[in-house]
Amino acid sequence: MEPIIHFAIPFAMLLIFGVDVKKALPISMLALAPDLDALFLVHRSFSHSLPVILAAFALASPLIWKFKAQKIAILAFLAVSSHLFLDLFSGFTPIMWPFYGYSIDIVIDLMVNMGNSTSLSFHNEILTQPISFNRFEDMTSPLFTGNGLIVSAVLLTISIYAVLKLRLSEKNKLRQ
Repeated sequence: MEPIIHFAIPFAMLLIFGVDVKKALPISMLALAPDLDALFLVHRSFSHSLPVILAAFALASPLIWKFKAQKIAILAFLAVSSHLFLDLFSGFTPIMWPFYGYSIDIVIDLMVNMGNSTSLSFHNEILTQPISFNRFEDMTSPLFTGNGLIVSAVLLTISIYAVLKLRLSEKNKLRQ
């Protein structure tokens, strides 16, 4: 999945649920962290595993408690987890490694056939393949596509509009 979508979805959700933009921005950037494995020439590796993400947050818990950042930590965990969840629908993801030795890919589509007769066909499938964290020589991957850019722009526009509308409403109430 494209980085722009990995950012836009948690950012929009955080804004919709009332998280301040100044907090939502860095928290949403954390949703990109699982793809840092590509810098080591491995992609969709242990950084795409829910148990590994949980362990990382558990290791960080003393700092989280020391700085009283439990709410931010929960939001950060959800943002990072959204990355794993989205990747499940765009290719094989080792979401339960090391407890489950297979990467999972969820395929869901609804197709319409238009012509002499109209029909719908629904296809859903959960595919698995053995996990292998192999290094690659090079990787070509889109930072964004036209579809991803449009979806992200719509999500971000709606979210920012909602925040601005709320702020204007609050300012008007203060003036009265």
